[in-house]
Amino acid sequence: MNSFESIRIETVSQYMQVDFNRSEFQDIVDLAARLCEKPVALITLLDGESNWLKVRFGTDIEKMPRQTSFCQYSIVQDDLLIIPDATKDARFQYNPLVQSDPCLRFYAGAPLALDNGLKIGTLCLFDQKPNNLTDTQKTALSILARQATFILQVQLSKIKLEEQIRETDAKNAALSKIAQLQSHQIRQPLTTIMGLVNLVRDGHQPLDAEWLSMLATATKNFDKIIVDVVSHTMGSKDLSAIRYNKMVEEIDDYAILLVDKEGNIENWNKGAEKIKGYSASEIIGKHFSIFYTEQGRRGNRPAALIKESARAGVARDQGWRVRKDGSKFFASVVITAIHDDKGNVIGFTKVTKDLTDIREAQDELRVSADMYELLSEQAGEQLGIGGWQLDLDNQSLTWTTQTRQIHGVSDDYIPRLSSAINFYKEGPSRAKIENAIKSAINCGQPWDLKLQFINIDGKESWVRTIGKSNYDGSVCTKVYGTIQLAKPVQE
Repeated sequence: MNSFESIRIETVSQYMQVDFNRSEFQDIVDLAARLCEKPVALITLLDGESNWLKVRFGTDIEKMPRQTSFCQYSIVQDDLLIIPDATKDARFQYNPLVQSDPCLRFYAGAPLALDNGLKIGTLCLFDQKPNNLTDTQKTALSILARQATFILQVQLSKIKLEEQIRETDAKNAALSKIAQLQSHQIRQPLTTIMGLVNLVRDGHQPLDAEWLSMLATATKNFDKIIVDVVSHTMGSKDLSAIRYNKMVEEIDDYAILLVDKEGNIENWNKGAEKIKGYSASEIIGKHFSIFYTEQGRRGNRPAALIKESARAGVARDQGWRVRKDGSKFFASVVITAIHDDKGNVIGFTKVTKDLTDIREAQDELRVSADMYELLSEQAGEQLGIGGWQLDLDNQSLTWTTQTRQIHGVSDDYIPRLSSAINFYKEGPSRAKIENAIKSAINCGQPWDLKLQFINIDGKESWVRTIGKSNYDGSVCTKVYGTIQLAKPVQE
């Protein structure tokens, strides 16, 4: 076994402490099975001898030998591992899971890759018949694996932090007792030294070799007691705590903050500076609500999360947050209450992960699914259905070939929102489409309208236009839908 694998296995043993009975893990596995249309979905951890099936959908088995596992091949690569038919793969020629009951055929595994690059297990799918995944399903499985990994890392960090707090509390209690016991030990040799020095200073005793020896002995005893006190107050656990604090400071993929019970920021790590854009000197002492959108502050969301964490011990949230430069990022946040030995809340830890990339991928997945649904709904009515998408981040409008044909424009025509609206006949039709787009952006309202339309050549017709947006209660970044020629509406 090489050193890298030893480190990986040791890391897996740490993650075995995590509570996998949490609903978040089961939700991910259930969703993976449904989205990918497979009968078995699992979150697994792979150590040196076993493949631990920690979260399960479609099976009750909790543990399998590593040597027969499919996941052992998944954790050695960065991308999805897909095996359409295991009977045609030489690696499984003698595998009992393939050659006998349960006669597995299909496998897809996304590695659970930590921020340090170690792969501790998989989010995987099985089927007893040959199968495959669509591009959309592959994207969905990868996104869900990243989400599972994020939750795992947050939960392990919480476990370590709680352990550190317990150790600190125990150390403080021990220090109090040590101080009481050792104060006499310290005073005794110190009093001896001071007495010997005073006798010499007042001329009662000459400073000869005997007295120098007595001073040296008293000083040596005093030094030994000081060393003992230091060894008690700075033991291995304290050094471990220092290393842990330093590790937290150096983490750059997570913003890990300590805030007081009112929500004022008390510390700042590299991840916080990278994600949020503030330096420690700029932000320490300020209230963490500074990271929330105007809408979030108006709705008193920061105070609500603090209150929930104080009541339940932990509060979780996902939503848009604001960087120093005013740009927004989509964050997953876990706020955990810190208690003193009497159970009183004395502060909170706040761990933030930037999920903007995952959110954008989820939006693309949602848009693709919705567009497919919209096109499918109309396919039975008539042909000639075009699709379109408005990206509000870069103010770009995209049309399919059929949409261009309905508008009567060439392939090199560059559509803009303002010019696209002008294709709708001035009057009620144009007003309706303008209001529909505004409502979709501002509150997520979908539309299904039949409107009068004039193409680039001035030809009038009626079109049916359907639109949706990805508005999530605070921000909208995309509006999308379909357009098709329709029968005239009798007014």
